[in-house]
Amino acid sequence: MARRRRLDAPSAEEMAKIAEGFAAEPATGKRPTGLGMNVPPIAQVAGEAAAQSATEVTEARIKAAKFEGDARRYQDASAAGLLAINLPLDSIETEHLSRDRLVADDEEMAELRYSILAHGMRMPIEVLELDGEEGRYGLISGWRRLTAVRALSLETGKPEFGQIAAMVRTPKDASDAYVSMVEENEIRADLSQYERGRIAVIATGQGAFRDVEGAVDALFVAGSKAKRSKIRSFAMIFAELGDLLRFPTEMSERAGLRLAGALKAGKVHHFRNVLAESAAESFEQEWKLLEEPLKDHEADLQQKKKTRRAPKPIRHGVIELANGVKIEKINGDGWIDVRFTGRHADNEMVNVVMEHIQYLLEKE
Repeated sequence: MARRRRLDAPSAEEMAKIAEGFAAEPATGKRPTGLGMNVPPIAQVAGEAAAQSATEVTEARIKAAKFEGDARRYQDASAAGLLAINLPLDSIETEHLSRDRLVADDEEMAELRYSILAHGMRMPIEVLELDGEEGRYGLISGWRRLTAVRALSLETGKPEFGQIAAMVRTPKDASDAYVSMVEENEIRADLSQYERGRIAVIATGQGAFRDVEGAVDALFVAGSKAKRSKIRSFAMIFAELGDLLRFPTEMSERAGLRLAGALKAGKVHHFRNVLAESAAESFEQEWKLLEEPLKDHEADLQQKKKTRRAPKPIRHGVIELANGVKIEKINGDGWIDVRFTGRHADNEMVNVVMEHIQYLLEKE
């Protein structure tokens, strides 16, 4: 048998050295056990791992929630047409909607091209997806910007001008799309009164609105009642003469209102006749042709005002006699009538009355 080793109790001196050794160990900061001793190393590692795992799980959940929120906001913004995407120029149909602008000022367009070339395009255009045509879009607003970028693409050949930033909208109906187009031009580049009236007629003809009056009210809702009334006058000019006029956007508001007044009076054929034979090369020449029948119409109006009808007679009273005869006095313009009515009002009675009146008037 193996010989057992004898264990001797440490001496007092040895116990003192052991105590000094424990006292010399650095404090770990670990929570002591119920006996006043530090947590075992394996327990410390497990605790630290659990704490780190909990932190990582919390951070992961925060990131996931943030990603989910961002994704939801992105989807909402995309559905609302608030995100700009780059679209190839040849994927956009400029004339999907009839444009409200007929002409563009060359100097203004040159300035716009220079601005885009130097600083880029700051505001995206607005488009809608065309039904049944994947990857094809119809222009809602931004005609001037799209035209400028297309010109820069041809002039420079740079690939960055082969596409354009656009927001894809989903209008409720055609009228909503027209409103968006007109609103932008009303804010950014003023239209002529003729262009305003023209787009109201065209949008109505395409079924976007029930009638021209409703179209003007919807497209120019921010305008005053007086302004919308003027636009309706120019809408009439377009409807009646638009196919013959060559320089309508140069027509002043005053001239347009004069012309609209004559059209309302039924003088359409007078103006169509002179325009049909016109070879005007400027607005001045065209207006000179229109002004002749217009002056004739206005002269007729002045003559009618001078030739007034005789005022309607004013009845001042009635005398009823016992025999049923009524005597009425009626005042006219420079005359007075005395009228006798009733069963007993005959020639003999009237002759007697006239003789008596003669007697009264001739009596000194």
